[in-house]
Amino acid sequence: MTDSFDIPRLIELRKLTRSVSERIETQLKSYLSTLAPLFSPQPILGEYIRGGSKSSVKGAEKNFQELKKHYLSIARQKPFSLDSDISPPLDIFAATPALTPVTYPYKAENEGKSAELTVTSPLQWILSYPGMAPNQITDLLKGIRSQIQDELAHTLLQCMTLNLVLEKQTGLRNLLKDLRFNLETIHVDSLGDLPVMLISCPVSTELPSDDVIIQNTEISGIPSFEEIIKINDISVMSDPLRETLLGITREVTPEIYQELVS
Repeated sequence: MTDSFDIPRLIELRKLTRSVSERIETQLKSYLSTLAPLFSPQPILGEYIRGGSKSSVKGAEKNFQELKKHYLSIARQKPFSLDSDISPPLDIFAATPALTPVTYPYKAENEGKSAELTVTSPLQWILSYPGMAPNQITDLLKGIRSQIQDELAHTLLQCMTLNLVLEKQTGLRNLLKDLRFNLETIHVDSLGDLPVMLISCPVSTELPSDDVIIQNTEISGIPSFEEIIKINDISVMSDPLRETLLGITREVTPEIYQELVS
């Protein structure tokens, strides 16, 4: 957490955070739209996808068996406890991946006061196929089990297929990294071993001290809070391409390197 500061400072940082978040999210969505064909499972699973390639795709059978094994190992565990299997052709309707802001519960406590709220991390997003985000799975788990088995199984399969695509399409991860977005696999306590894809930018966010959070909650009357941007992250950002070129220059022509950095 950052050092304590007052509400006026929080307001200024919140304005900056939202402006930066909106700009970066818009940019990221544009990138994902352009890269959408690379998120398709068809080059990975071929004829195992309904409506997929009619010709044989190298490695498709192996990839399908890997997906099936992974699916069964997770679907049959808690909290899902599904007894369903998967068989081709798979109904996987991939499209431009969707972004869902990261949220988590938090309890702020200070001098006998407390506030339970939902916190949003505005520069981190869950990446999923549209309508297949982890929060949809959580909602399904709260439903009547006899009514959600098929839908839950379908959503789990979509999540695991995206994870498989990103494992096999290593160039896609590298491309996103070059665009300054980090993609990693995480796990959510309420969803067991289900892999969840988290995407973030180089600038991070954080919570202020609990007393500021409580003051803000008392003023707004709303049990929610948004992390604020770490302004130091902006000041120390580097250009990866520049660093790479400087490294090459240092190795090849040390004299010119000294000219560049002096």
